[in-house]
Amino acid sequence: MVIVRLLVRAILVALISVQVTAEAPNRHNVDFSGSWELDYQLSDHSSEKIRYLYVQAKAQAERAAERAQNSGRYVDPRIFNVQSVIGLGRLAEKIAQATVLTISQEDDHIVIKRNDDFALVCDFGEMGWKESAIGTEGCAWYEDQLAFQIALPEGLSVFHQFSIAADRSRVNVATTVKVSGLAHPFTLNRVYMPFEPGEGLFECTYTIANQTSCTLSGSNE
Repeated sequence: MVIVRLLVRAILVALISVQVTAEAPNRHNVDFSGSWELDYQLSDHSSEKIRYLYVQAKAQAERAAERAQNSGRYVDPRIFNVQSVIGLGRLAEKIAQATVLTISQEDDHIVIKRNDDFALVCDFGEMGWKESAIGTEGCAWYEDQLAFQIALPEGLSVFHQFSIAADRSRVNVATTVKVSGLAHPFTLNRVYMPFEPGEGLFECTYTIANQTSCTLSGSNE
């Protein structure tokens, strides 16, 4: 009987948790709404991060290969493919190329418009991962961070995680690209600052070679 009562209590707690989540999906009252432009100084420079992670991944792969050889175990050589860091880094930069975010948020949904890319939309009443024509996609709250995921049938997963400073001075978007079977995902952090539309100071081009070229808005040079 004691076991039965414990099971009933556990089920009730689970149901209450689900109900609370459904009624208040944004329980931290996080508001991302506004216009945001890329802060180049605080954002990751992809070429530098690629070099750093490549060196790290190569050292890890060499240590793992040595341990496997000493123990006589077979290890799939694909996980030692450190060249994948370069490919994933380039892909992450392409996916996270937006320099301006225009975010509108209501109690029941959020729309994140990204220049040069499609908008991210989340219905707070239908959160979670769902099967679609292109794979698995969806959105979810992780404490006070909002996450979007797209997982393609070929094993490629793209994960965007949005967080905002308490004083609304910056929004951070961490974009992670991962391929199943490879041990090294790649994460690129892009930081955005608020601005009034039409009043942005600079127009910039951001490249994989870490060559950022900026001109004053409206300048022809």
